[in-house]
Amino acid sequence: MINLQPVLTASFWFDLTPNAMGPLFSKIFFIIFAVLVIAASAARIVANNKLTDKYHKIIALRAANIAFITGILGFVIYFFTFEEIQFFGSRFWFLVLLLGVIVAVVRLLKYAKKDVPAMRKHEQSKAEVNKYLPRRN
Repeated sequence: MINLQPVLTASFWFDLTPNAMGPLFSKIFFIIFAVLVIAASAARIVANNKLTDKYHKIIALRAANIAFITGILGFVIYFFTFEEIQFFGSRFWFLVLLLGVIVAVVRLLKYAKKDVPAMRKHEQSKAEVNKYLPRRN
């Protein structure tokens, strides 16, 4: 059984002299960040080739950017932790990365739920007005 008691203390997260991660956690973090980078690449390919709606494409590309940046920054932090580099290898960087991902995902959801319907409505009303305006031949 894994003892999670040290993980719940502030001294575990904010220790500036990093210790090497255990082999299980090391593999888990590596796999998570690799999956994020691969998923971001796949999402970008799908968004560019399969999606026709411009707003769905924008949302998919933004999600891919979030995943890619998270994966790359995760690999950098993982490298510093693996090499036990003081300050940059500290565990709190994983918390900072997690906080950044949460903020980015909330902003993406706000964009998808609030801004996109408003832009669609504006685009539709603009099309309604434009159909009555004269055009050049």
